[in-house]
Amino acid sequence: MGDILKTYVQRIKELPTLPAIAHKILALANDPLFSIDELMDIVEIDPAISAKILSVANSVFFGYPVRTTKLNDAIMRIGINNVKSIAVGIAVLSFLGNGKKTPAYTKLFHHSVCVGLTSQFIAGNLRLNFTDDILIDGLLHDLGLLALHKYFPEIYNEILKTLDNGMPLLAAEKEILGYSHSDVGFWLADQWNLPSTVVDAVLYHHAPSLARRNAKRSAIVHIADYISAQKILFSPVEAAPAYPLDQSAFDILSISDDDLRDMEESIGDMPFSEEILSLSRC
Repeated sequence: MGDILKTYVQRIKELPTLPAIAHKILALANDPLFSIDELMDIVEIDPAISAKILSVANSVFFGYPVRTTKLNDAIMRIGINNVKSIAVGIAVLSFLGNGKKTPAYTKLFHHSVCVGLTSQFIAGNLRLNFTDDILIDGLLHDLGLLALHKYFPEIYNEILKTLDNGMPLLAAEKEILGYSHSDVGFWLADQWNLPSTVVDAVLYHHAPSLARRNAKRSAIVHIADYISAQKILFSPVEAAPAYPLDQSAFDILSISDDDLRDMEESIGDMPFSEEILSLSRC
């Protein structure tokens, strides 16, 4: 088992480089003098990403009564950070889907989008100063599951079979692979030089108490992951065991069980499912 495990780990660490469009956007975002026109020039290259930016701009989450069909209007509506999050997130999700919308990938995609939108809703509800750029943390939190699905389908399917027997996801991964999808995602996010907020959300979204930086972000993604899987019913896998909620997330965010229930009710009143399914079609 040891030699096999080493082989898998080596293969994971040799995964391909970050998609070109995502790399360009992240590089541009690090330039303090970049313009909206430069961002639009990059985004326009990919029709699928442009369509999703328009879809989000016209969604109920931004509340504009009149729909727009112009990319520059959409960018102004939702803001540069959201555009960056959507473009990078969708580029990575699509890249890891390999152009094949299998049922397993579709579940992961829906779950990723749901966690991204839910994370943003929670951050806004708590009036945190990173509300407009936490979307990408939620979109990419399950980077490891997506990588396992694409590059190690035999392992991924074996993990799914184990879940059918009632074993928790992380326990199944560690029994079969020796690592969790959080570890796999961390290696990939680190290799791709993704923002530290994404790296931490990927690594700590099941255990925010372990985060030494970006703890509030990791806690929000953790709660959004829980709500998405257990309440909105966009689980990342078919056989969805009970999602263990880390109580330390409440302390990190200074919220109570009642606060969580209030947020769940507010989210329940919004057409999350319709918006997420719409995003996956465009």
